[in-house]
Amino acid sequence: MSTPLGKAKFRSWAIFLLAGVLALSLAGGAWAAYEDVAMFYEELAPYGNWVDYGNYGPVWYPSRVSENWRPYLDGRWVPTEGGWVFETPEPWGWATYHYGNWMPTPEYGWVWCPGRTWYPSTAAWRTSNDYIGWAPIPPPNYVPPPAYYPPGGYYPGISPLELITAPFWIFAQAVNFLLGFGSPFGPAYSYYNCGCLVPFATYPTIFPRTAFLYDFYYPAFAPGAYFFFGPSFPFVSRVCNIPIVRINTFVREVNVVRFKNVLPPAAVLERRPFLREALPKEVRQGRWQARRAEDPARVQRLARPDVARPPRDLPRVPKVERVAPGVREVPERLRPPVREPRPERARPEGFVPRERPRPEVRRPEVPERRGLHLPPQAVPEDRAVRDQLRQQRRLEQRQVPREQQRQFQRQEQDLRRQEIFRTPRGARPETPPPRMERQQLQPRQAPAVRQERQAAPRQAPPRGPGRSESPPERGR
Repeated sequence: MSTPLGKAKFRSWAIFLLAGVLALSLAGGAWAAYEDVAMFYEELAPYGNWVDYGNYGPVWYPSRVSENWRPYLDGRWVPTEGGWVFETPEPWGWATYHYGNWMPTPEYGWVWCPGRTWYPSTAAWRTSNDYIGWAPIPPPNYVPPPAYYPPGGYYPGISPLELITAPFWIFAQAVNFLLGFGSPFGPAYSYYNCGCLVPFATYPTIFPRTAFLYDFYYPAFAPGAYFFFGPSFPFVSRVCNIPIVRINTFVREVNVVRFKNVLPPAAVLERRPFLREALPKEVRQGRWQARRAEDPARVQRLARPDVARPPRDLPRVPKVERVAPGVREVPERLRPPVREPRPERARPEGFVPRERPRPEVRRPEVPERRGLHLPPQAVPEDRAVRDQLRQQRRLEQRQVPREQQRQFQRQEQDLRRQEIFRTPRGARPETPPPRMERQQLQPRQAPAVRQERQAAPRQAPPRGPGRSESPPERGR
């Protein structure tokens, strides 16, 4: 028969073992997170900051971006055989748009959780005949802040797709989705500068009219790495008014290696040999095959960061500052000095201190991090766009052969005929287009000499079998 003392010992040992198991699991998860961080720490450090954020481990956020920056905005989508990839001028796009996941935070804006598995993109899609939208997929252990709760509220075990709420999405006009198709990338071909984005105020009207794309795919080199392929090529051909033959030819002939910041640069692969191991051979060659998931019900987590094995010979990561979510730390130079309390003096009885007006003390506030606001809708000036295109053509004339230059010019003319470059909203066109209207018949007006006839004496019409020269007036 067990005694109360034996039961107490058993409970204490059980709690001790459970705590040990939890500590080991947390240590293993933290070590796995640091393995993923070690792959990108040195290369991303010059462009942003690393912070050990809550239960997510070390995360990274860019510091040299504009106020309205957000992921998958400064660049354009390009079709490939294995899915849509994001071409961008951002020098760190080869890592953050193909490994790991993005999520919004109230302290640092959009932060990136690293991962070791390569994907064509870690984005979700919504489409309609008028609009195409995309949004980053948050990490598997994502707990949204209250400002990003889904309409039904948040609860543990909710589907990750329901956590992709309206603030995640970026919508563009479907006709302008393929920016500069077939031409080398330039600043004018970025969604940040195109002026074709939909204002966020209209999202409540557009969002219900778009359909979520539930087509799950996985690359041949990683069967468990599920992702969204994106809009189908026939659909994009129809809404963008581009022949499907051109899209299919582009996909077959153009190599992904030529795209800007889709794959790690050669200098990065030389400095970090372990990144070559983390990049599949098919992707390094610029060709990979994507296969559709036969049973979508078995797909539980999308864009998992831990499908592939971590590479070997990873460098050590320095200690990253630990920050708890919801706590904004004030730097030392902005904190008020701590003063020791003065000893109280002896006051005579009946002494009433005189009230003095206290000056208002304004404590310096911590500047907000950039990259948390909604996508910009500012359209660049026509002069700025013309200067960008002129500079791009000069670079093309130096680097691209003449035959290829002529091909790019013909493709650009085709794009302009398809109204890819529209007049910004509010701008008046120089000459309105001609309109073919049907000429309307106007009623016949009375002659100007009618008053003179009224003033003249009325003469009797000549009698005879013949008709008179003018018909008699009616109503008299």
